[in-house]
Amino acid sequence: MALHMAHSISVSVLVLVVIVMSDMTNAGVQGPIEGYNSLDELLTTTQSQSAGQAALFQPTTPTAAYTHPKWMEPYFDPSTPRNVTALMGKSAYLSCRVRNLANKTVSWIRHRDIHILTVGSYTYTSDQRFQATHHQDTDDWTLQIKWAQKRDAGMYECQISTQPVRSYFVRLNVVVPTATILGGPDLHVDKGSTINLTCTVKFSPEPPAYIFWYHHEEVINYDSSRGGVSVITEKGDVTTSFLLIQNADLADSGKYSCAPSNADVASVRVHVLNGEHPEAMQTGSSGCQYNWLTIVLLLGLVLCYSQQCSAAVAAATLPSPGPPSTSESAANESAVTARKRCPAVAICRQATVHVRAKRSCHR
Repeated sequence: MALHMAHSISVSVLVLVVIVMSDMTNAGVQGPIEGYNSLDELLTTTQSQSAGQAALFQPTTPTAAYTHPKWMEPYFDPSTPRNVTALMGKSAYLSCRVRNLANKTVSWIRHRDIHILTVGSYTYTSDQRFQATHHQDTDDWTLQIKWAQKRDAGMYECQISTQPVRSYFVRLNVVVPTATILGGPDLHVDKGSTINLTCTVKFSPEPPAYIFWYHHEEVINYDSSRGGVSVITEKGDVTTSFLLIQNADLADSGKYSCAPSNADVASVRVHVLNGEHPEAMQTGSSGCQYNWLTIVLLLGLVLCYSQQCSAAVAAATLPSPGPPSTSESAANESAVTARKRCPAVAICRQATVHVRAKRSCHR
C-alpha cells in the first residue's frame, strides 16, 4: 500500500514538471516540450546546449597578434607652425601639438648638436633657459627658450616615443631689429628749409611700441615753443618714422638719434648751412655733386700734355735713311715707344676718364 502511494506521488510530480515546462518559451530551451519525443531526449538536448554555452566563456588561444587601431595612435597636429621667429633677448616659444598621446612621452631635441633638451616636463640640459610646459587640458607641448640668442637659431625636433619614433620639425629664427636713418651719416640742409629725417626699423617680428627722437642726447619735445616740429610714424613689416623740422636754423645743427623700443639707436649728424657750398647737400636726387673748378683744371692739363705728347710722337715718327720698308717699320716702333715713355699719355687718359665720369654723374 505504501509503495503504491509513493509511486502515485512520483507520477504526479513528474506530470506537474511536464506541465510547467510545456509553458516555457525560449528560456534557454529551443522550443516547447512538444518538440521532443521523450523526456530523455529533452534532458540530453538541454545538457548539450548548456555545455555549448559554457564553452563560450572558456579562454581560447588567440589566432593572431593584437593590432592597435591606427586611429588610436599618437599623431601631430599638422596646423602647428613649422617656422618661429623670436627677438634676440626675448623668450622664444616652440609649440608641438600631439593628439592621442595616451601613455607615450614627448621630447624636444636640438639638431645642432643632437642634444636632448626635455623629456615630458623634465629638462635634461644644464642650460636652464630651456623649459617644457604642458597643460593637462591641452595637447600642446611647448618648448620655451628664455633670453634667446643668435646661436639658438636652427632646427628643433619634437619627438613621440612610439616604435618607430615620430618626429615633427620646427625651425627657430632669432632676429635683431635694426634701425637706420636714411641719408646718413651726414646731412646738409640750407637755412630756412625743412629738415626731413627718416628712420626705418627692419627685421622686427612686431612693430616697436614706440620710437623716440633725440637732439644732442635730449628727447625732442614736439610741443616746444620753437614750433614746426612734428613726427609721423607708420607701423608695419617695416616701421618708418619721419621727423620734420620746419624753417631750419643754425641751432638745429647737431646729432639726431632715432631710438626704437626694440632696436639699437641710429644716429645722423645734420649741418644747417648759411650760404656755404659743401661737397654733399641734402637733395631729392642721389647727391652726386662735383666742383667745376676741378674740371677746368683737368681740361687745362689735358690740353697741355696733349701738345707735349703730339710733339714727342711727331719727332719720333720722322723718316730715317734706309730702305722704305725698314724706315716705315722703325718709325712705327719709335712712335709706340714714344707713347709708352711719354708720361703725359697716361695722365691724359686718366684725366679723360675722370672727366667722363663727372659728365656721367652730371647727367
